[in-house]
Amino acid sequence: MTEYRIDELAHAAGTTSRNVRAYRERGLLPPPRKRGRVGIYDDSHLARLRLIDILLQRGYTTTHISDFIDGWESGKDLTEVLGLQRALTEPWSTTGEGQSVSVDEAREMLGDPDGVQLSRLVEYGLARVDGDRCTFTDPKLLQGFTSLATYGFGIREVMDIHERLHAAVDGMSKDMISTVKSHIVDRYGEGWIPEGEDVLRATEMLQIMRTLAVDSVHSLLGRTLDRNLQEQLGEYLEVAIDNTSRSDRHTA
Repeated sequence: MTEYRIDELAHAAGTTSRNVRAYRERGLLPPPRKRGRVGIYDDSHLARLRLIDILLQRGYTTTHISDFIDGWESGKDLTEVLGLQRALTEPWSTTGEGQSVSVDEAREMLGDPDGVQLSRLVEYGLARVDGDRCTFTDPKLLQGFTSLATYGFGIREVMDIHERLHAAVDGMSKDMISTVKSHIVDRYGEGWIPEGEDVLRATEMLQIMRTLAVDSVHSLLGRTLDRNLQEQLGEYLEVAIDNTSRSDRHTA
């Protein structure tokens, strides 16, 4: 497991060290291991923080969350609980460490003097602005954006494409998750919490679903890109051939 100091854990979970301490004091978060005078947290703490955040966003109080967690863990094997907790809360997306620059530098990199496109990047989670600093959360994607700029693509054009892709993929992901949810509800009923061997089965099912979903989208996008490239390239070449033929006739 990855090891975290409290500030590193808070950053990874998108919260503050103060909140981590408060959750720990209220019994929502297990105590860290001690290494000298330093508390060392791990991925199980990160998964718990993500679970807490999900429930807080749904309007539950820390008291409700504490009661739920106590009931959930009661009489269960800790390893299985942690496995399910991680499967439920671990992000399916993967990004790099992020690239941090000043806001002015970010606008210059993007060719975006008024900051409109930077705001769109923030809206879609591709950038984060804190004061006068901007962190690009997916440097690989940013590199692709800026590379296209050398071929005359403006950031607005690229963001328009990303916006349409986001809408399409968001609809696909909602459908996938909804299908899993409906399957569980139909089989076990609303609000089912797995017990015993079902904990391991539920964890394995979520992991398989994660892999299948990502692989399916990647494969589908690759195939449709191939097909549409061939179709549109064919249309483009037809026009090019017609233009060449007309030019040859005029020359003759």
